[in-house]
Amino acid sequence: MPEHRPVISSATRIGICTLTSRVTGLIRDMLLVHTFGAGWVLDSFFYGFQIPNLFRRLFGEGALAAVFVPTFTHTLETEGRPPAWQLLARTLALLTVAIVLVVLVIEAVVLVIWLMNPGEEAQRLILGLTALMLPFMLTICLIALFSSILNCVGSFVPAAVTPIILNLVMIAALTWFRPTIDPERGIDDSATQIFGVAASVLVAGVLQILFLLPVLRRYGVGLGWRFDLRDPRLKKMLASAGPVVLGQGVLAFGVFIDAQICMLLTHVEGNPETGTLFGLSFAYPLQEGALSAITVAQRLYQFPLGVFGISLAVAALPTFSRLATRKDWTGWTGEVGSSLRLAVFAGLLAGCMMVLLAEPIVRLLFEYRKFGPDDTARAARVLACYGFGMWAFCTHHIVLRGFYSVGDVRTPLWISCFLVPANVALSLVLVRSDAVREAAFGIATSVTSALAVIVSIVLLQRRTGTWLVNRSLLAAVGKMVLGALLAVVVVLALRHLWTAEPVQTALPLIVHRAIDALGSLALGSAVYLASAWALRLPEVRLLLKRRRTVGGRGD
Repeated sequence: MPEHRPVISSATRIGICTLTSRVTGLIRDMLLVHTFGAGWVLDSFFYGFQIPNLFRRLFGEGALAAVFVPTFTHTLETEGRPPAWQLLARTLALLTVAIVLVVLVIEAVVLVIWLMNPGEEAQRLILGLTALMLPFMLTICLIALFSSILNCVGSFVPAAVTPIILNLVMIAALTWFRPTIDPERGIDDSATQIFGVAASVLVAGVLQILFLLPVLRRYGVGLGWRFDLRDPRLKKMLASAGPVVLGQGVLAFGVFIDAQICMLLTHVEGNPETGTLFGLSFAYPLQEGALSAITVAQRLYQFPLGVFGISLAVAALPTFSRLATRKDWTGWTGEVGSSLRLAVFAGLLAGCMMVLLAEPIVRLLFEYRKFGPDDTARAARVLACYGFGMWAFCTHHIVLRGFYSVGDVRTPLWISCFLVPANVALSLVLVRSDAVREAAFGIATSVTSALAVIVSIVLLQRRTGTWLVNRSLLAAVGKMVLGALLAVVVVLALRHLWTAEPVQTALPLIVHRAIDALGSLALGSAVYLASAWALRLPEVRLLLKRRRTVGGRGD
């Protein structure tokens, strides 16, 4: 096992990798939007990426670690390395076979649909991109497994670097595969060039694995491949894998199902104005670019969610589990309650700024070339709706880890089984309103995520016999809301001054946009943090302390 390294140094390096990953991912998405615009081609690419992205959310953001890491760590500590490597070899074989079978089945379904619709160019574009990017599912799952192994042996940074590789490869592909568009000559090869970008996803997946293999060898990890379902440890992991994966349904499956509904209800130029489903005719409520607007909004709200919410939850799980194992419910309650407060604290700040600054942020980052003002308005409306649920998105990951720490993987599953259908139903009702349209998916996700958090906290309290929601927590949340409202008032007042016409005409366009978005964001954050300090909320100090202690050991 590696030697202990300075905690602050390790945490800083991990934080830099995570932030770099998010920034390069944002640059990648900006190039995608600038190059292809909010139309059917980009909609098709985002749709084709949905299944690999679903597996990334399910396995890459904690599910595989929650199932595999405790068993592997216990084996490594109690039985030594050879049995641990044996477990790894069997897990690797089972995971590979399962994902390959899933990929082959989905590829076969895509091929059948392709053959049944030979004349539907729009649908063939979707199917072609989906079929091309499906094998990325395998690399995602292998990367998640290898990353979990490295975390178990004390190496955290390499796993945090792998998403940067994907982003850089896609950025290079977008720079190379620029579509040729000449309206006067009738040339537009966007639908062809997007396949080059999709192929770069597969190349990136291979490079990510090649990057991790030498690191695994350096730490003495014995990689093997042995298919054997008789291992009781493997059976135990399989028994809890399903509930853990499905228990993330509100956020993970919700995003995936939203994409299916969005594409089903989107009208493509040149096609009939009405569609048919199960023998029923309906008018398409959405227009081309709907999925692009939703995806842009999702990328923006997932930026702070990944940096604050998910990272906080990943760091908190070992502590929750250790205290639950010791039956130290006083310590467990304090730690979970503190993490909940931190999640709400960060989520309220991010959410308020999204609601208030949705349009300036989208305009600054995306409104260039083929992405126009109308596209900005559509994406901003969706982002604002997601902003209302940011506190719940951040808190949901903490509550899930609370259940996992006490060995309860089924309660989150039952909650998802109820709320995912409710999310779908609410989306279908709202999407038909002219005033809502694609923003329906942001509203539905925010509402159902908030319900998931409330129900989960109530059931977690019953499960553990503790009181997570007490006067102290409610008073703290009240102060946070007060600080958020003060930040909103201050930003609204000053934005009125620097968005005046004389100021707009005096500054270059990009400078004005940057001041409007980033200046407002910095001001709002400063007012919120200052309010928290004045109201004697300890979250600023705790957040800094938590960031210093995340990571423990690492390279």
